[in-house]
Amino acid sequence: MHSAKMIRGQNGLFTYTTPPLVPEVYTYQFKSHRQRLIDPSNADSIRISDGKRSVFIISGSYLTDLCLSDSLCGKTELCQYVDDISGKTRCILLYLPPQYDSTEQIYPVLYLLHGIDGNERAWNDRGRAIQLVDNLIQQGKAEPMILVMPDANPKKLIGQDENVSLMKNLLHYHSWFHYDFERTFPKMDSFLSTRYRLSADMKMRAVSGLSAGSTQSVTLAKMYENNFRYVGLFSPIVHRKQVPSSKKTIYWIGSGTTDIFHLQSKKFVKRIHQRQIPYIYYETKGGHTWRNWRLYLSEFLQFIFHEGKP
Repeated sequence: MHSAKMIRGQNGLFTYTTPPLVPEVYTYQFKSHRQRLIDPSNADSIRISDGKRSVFIISGSYLTDLCLSDSLCGKTELCQYVDDISGKTRCILLYLPPQYDSTEQIYPVLYLLHGIDGNERAWNDRGRAIQLVDNLIQQGKAEPMILVMPDANPKKLIGQDENVSLMKNLLHYHSWFHYDFERTFPKMDSFLSTRYRLSADMKMRAVSGLSAGSTQSVTLAKMYENNFRYVGLFSPIVHRKQVPSSKKTIYWIGSGTTDIFHLQSKKFVKRIHQRQIPYIYYETKGGHTWRNWRLYLSEFLQFIFHEGKP
């Protein structure tokens, strides 16, 4: 549903009643006198491509219930890293697992990358990544891990500026192939490792992304072959030159049958199959949507970091 007209009642209040809704994470906004407004009575709002929207969740499915949480067992932190390659200040949102502050344990790490219209908050706001990982850890279905969600935008593209539409990034798609983020990654990883207890063991390291973020994930795995055991690609945009050759990394690929990049995903799977690179291919209905990306992330979280465990 794209828009609906609200009806003014005798009491002066404007109302609208939706048809029955399936369990899902929904966003909405009000439009009045050509102005777009979020709901002042709803504290849950997020920033998307064309501005801010309010959020509500219809529970009733396993996946949407994972997206809900009254309180976290882990915690979140926000930090900044100055990228001296591009000159960009990158904001980084982290999730730290339960008991992080009460032990000296070294934790597995998952770098989770946004798409072309995102920033460091996209996976948390629209993907509910923090609720997903926190609930799966509580249920014993995912290993306690550190989740790192950086602003992975190239130089001059939108990251932390809340006053500029993220849609601007679409006008500069070519700049994603300048590899600003990929080139600065080792320094950013080192910066984070001095502040948080990230594992340096390849088997305890993963990178994943959606859409353009999957392109970055493949590139990182290829540039730094001994860095990641697991690579998650959700609706990937992967070109022939980016096909990996190392068999030390396991690829997890998720794609919807109506996704605009579905054919590219299948070609990528065929190429890594021919090279005998280990992979899992997960095909669903639907397209290039957050509904699928949340599902893929929930599956990927339950897959990684279990090797060698009873």
